[in-house]
Amino acid sequence: MPVNDYSVKRVDFKELEKPARVKKIAAGNVVEFVSMKRAPTEIPVKKLSSTEYLDLRTGEIIEYDKSTDKSNCYQSVRRTLKYIRQLINANCNDESRLLWITLTYAENMTDTVQLYSDFKKFWQKFKRRCEKMKWSIPEYISVVEPQGRGAWHSHLMLIFPEKAPYIDNNSVIAKLWGHGFTKTKAVHGVDNIGAYFSAYLADMPLDDVKHLQEQGVFVRGEVLAKSVEDEETGISVDKKFVKGARLALYPSGMNIVRSSGGIVKPVIEDISDLSSEEIKKEKASSGKLTFSSAVEVVRSSDSSSSSGDDVVNLITREYYNTKRM
Repeated sequence: MPVNDYSVKRVDFKELEKPARVKKIAAGNVVEFVSMKRAPTEIPVKKLSSTEYLDLRTGEIIEYDKSTDKSNCYQSVRRTLKYIRQLINANCNDESRLLWITLTYAENMTDTVQLYSDFKKFWQKFKRRCEKMKWSIPEYISVVEPQGRGAWHSHLMLIFPEKAPYIDNNSVIAKLWGHGFTKTKAVHGVDNIGAYFSAYLADMPLDDVKHLQEQGVFVRGEVLAKSVEDEETGISVDKKFVKGARLALYPSGMNIVRSSGGIVKPVIEDISDLSSEEIKKEKASSGKLTFSSAVEVVRSSDSSSSSGDDVVNLITREYYNTKRM
């Protein structure tokens, strides 16, 4: 039996005329449409344990190739950050109700169990402070971020039921946290907060990437320039980042995102049964098209009889924003 290798490559976007599968993901004011030229077939393997899987085509029990663990972890983190983007957009439509808090450690704290314990203690103290000050207790989305030196940061998006109160960073948040530098800021002028937030978590300053590479850590991604706020001065400065470089620092199996009970999930619908005209109407009512992309899934075979690479699927993504109607 020939062994097939699958890869994905980006291609020019072209709207599919008769897609086999169309999925609509509504997350606040951002609506995503994912279309596939062919419906995915059933995965021909079944996981048996953390070390073995069953090949349903042959009945063989096969050990996982540990050499692919890092790549699988990388892709898993990418999927998680995508979900974080959707989760934030589904809950953070009104900027006036939001506060973004960053919690860091003064020392090089690398214990992820301690990280979660410290966050729980901080959250309990914060809720007591809210009750004392007569503030509404907000919902939250919490995401952890690894640093090049091994330490961790926690980012906390607070979503209040009304306009967010003024909360002083130094006299309130820093004292409640007590482990290092904190930053508390309002959110202004961003109509795709999820994309902004997830890019912040994934991209790494070029200088930090060079330092990791000197230590033998493999980091990949395209270099891009962004205007960011300097943590000490608060002034916007131009800085070079490596896109997605931070993904390589997340350990396998780590729970990156946590949220409170009132956080709503993005709404996912399969609209494959709609006609082409009905799908166009769905898109037209979803605001302005802000981004589109397309990828081909390519299969290569080691069989000598293979005629070469075979495109097995074409997948397109379109993002619309109702705030840009």
